[in-house]
Amino acid sequence: MLHRNQNTLRFVESDTDPHDLDVALEMLSVATRIDSPNEATRDRAYRDAIRAAKPAFPPFEALPCANVLPELRTACDKPGKMACSGCKLVSYCSKECQKEHWKIHKQDCKDPLKNEDWLPSWVQEGREPIFIGDEAPTETLRRQRTGEFDRNLAKLWGNVPAMDVINLEANENDAAKNLNVAFIASGDMRHVIKTINSLPADFSGDLTVLLNDITVPIACRNLALLSILGTIPDEALAADVALHFWYSVFLPDAYRVQIGLCVAAALEKGHGNSTGTTLGKRSTVSWVYPRETDEYFMNWIPDGDPSQTPLSVVKAQSEYDRFKSEPSRRDYRDRIYARLRPSHRVAVQEFRRFGIVLPFGAPNFHFNCANVSLFSLDGQWLQDDFADPLDGWDISDVIAAGKAHGALPEDIYGCLYFYLSDQLRMFVNRLRRLSISFKLFSAEACRLADGIKSGRLTEVGLAPAVRFDRVQVSNILDSQYIGMEAVLASWGPLLPDNRSATIVGYFLNWSVSEKDGRPRTPETAKDCIKRVLARDEKAKKLRTNKSLGNHPMAKMAIVLQLRVIGVTAQAYDAVYDNSKPFSTYLAKEGLSKILKKTKLRLKETHTIVSRGTSTKSTGRASRVP
Repeated sequence: MLHRNQNTLRFVESDTDPHDLDVALEMLSVATRIDSPNEATRDRAYRDAIRAAKPAFPPFEALPCANVLPELRTACDKPGKMACSGCKLVSYCSKECQKEHWKIHKQDCKDPLKNEDWLPSWVQEGREPIFIGDEAPTETLRRQRTGEFDRNLAKLWGNVPAMDVINLEANENDAAKNLNVAFIASGDMRHVIKTINSLPADFSGDLTVLLNDITVPIACRNLALLSILGTIPDEALAADVALHFWYSVFLPDAYRVQIGLCVAAALEKGHGNSTGTTLGKRSTVSWVYPRETDEYFMNWIPDGDPSQTPLSVVKAQSEYDRFKSEPSRRDYRDRIYARLRPSHRVAVQEFRRFGIVLPFGAPNFHFNCANVSLFSLDGQWLQDDFADPLDGWDISDVIAAGKAHGALPEDIYGCLYFYLSDQLRMFVNRLRRLSISFKLFSAEACRLADGIKSGRLTEVGLAPAVRFDRVQVSNILDSQYIGMEAVLASWGPLLPDNRSATIVGYFLNWSVSEKDGRPRTPETAKDCIKRVLARDEKAKKLRTNKSLGNHPMAKMAIVLQLRVIGVTAQAYDAVYDNSKPFSTYLAKEGLSKILKKTKLRLKETHTIVSRGTSTKSTGRASRVP
């Protein structure tokens, strides 16, 4: 079989892994029962098969020792307590393990990206980076919709920060209240998980969650995630399988089998059943999907046989590398690295190479199957070349979770692994303890609202009288998508008449077309650059950087680097007050007339999520960091 070497990009032929063989043999013993005409027999067979598909390594409870020998397929099973002082990316249980592993680890510990004096390619070559020019913002947006590597592909990992859309304490403040919540352009599951996990521990009400996304692969993945989390008996294992299905490009063979079985079982139970299928003892999931989704589901369970795969690991790696390593995109990659700490650059590079969310030193040689849900039906990578699992999560929460399990901040994807593991385990527990009814759709958002109001969805539990306490609309309020008037006119009537009922939106692209949405005049740009550089240690070091010596391009290179640091969107957003331009944008879009027409009002005080970074959810709408 094929397996991935630790810290390399090549694949090597090897004998069949004994663990995979054991799993396959045990699976054969229950395979015939899955085809039984008796429903109860089939149901037991699915459960037995899921239990049989055991992973080679159980989910990590603490940071593992990094002494992994991939060629021998062995790994130390003790926790890592002693961090490498050179990089702090990995930890070991003892000096003996560290010494034994040094031959392998030194490739990462001494990676040029970790050098304090590392400089991006355009600085080394004394030129302007290709992303700096005179292109108008609107032209940039147009190009991003058409270029192969930076067009708006499927956002399988979302593009809106994770938010708790209920925030019960600041709103209804009633732990026994029944709630209906709609995510009408959901993207991935981040908002659902954040919202449910944020409910108070004593919450006892019934919760109905409408989850819709018009992008078919996203809708299919959402159903698969819920099926995994609600079907696999062991909560820790369910969370781990879901974590890697959600975010890792490659999977252990046992996990691929688990995923296929969970999806197959859900489809069989839910087919033609308006009430769907159960998720644990008290929760349910039902769905109304177009026929197009069938092909995606069958691609995950080809010919009904989870032991087969439609996309080889070699082809998947080749396609993933094509997007992540395209030479023409080097300046864009270096722009990301330029804003990171040295060890974080190595960590990001590691994820871009392997695509697996794990602690840096954890064994990955058993991740020998492609996660086909991240690829199109014909094997193309579905996301842009900078899609990153870290996007949308609160980094301070991620680092805190990593610390609780022994990971240091330098191992940022290790921290993310433990954060997601904690969140998914909590979600699994609540999924099985609370009464939650998930109703999944893959439809255009406004047509979905029309379907509810017309009574066409009464059969699936959404009668015209239903009202939603929250409607999260993601970024479809942007004029480039559906726009404010259509969204508010469609979903406003589905709000109950109370102070807490809220439509929550995220304006993503407004600043592209609005004057002063971003600091574009020389005066505002200069002020932002000055404020960023005043608190940016990286920039301060560059101003006295000696690595270029007396090279004739040294001064120009440093100026260019400082300019790039100053113009990053993240840096501008952190220091620029754009509240007045945003109000102007809303006025130009006719918000007052839209509100009057829809009989809605704009909240003066935010009670769901904050207006911006470092502000409280209960702050006034005009308040900025």
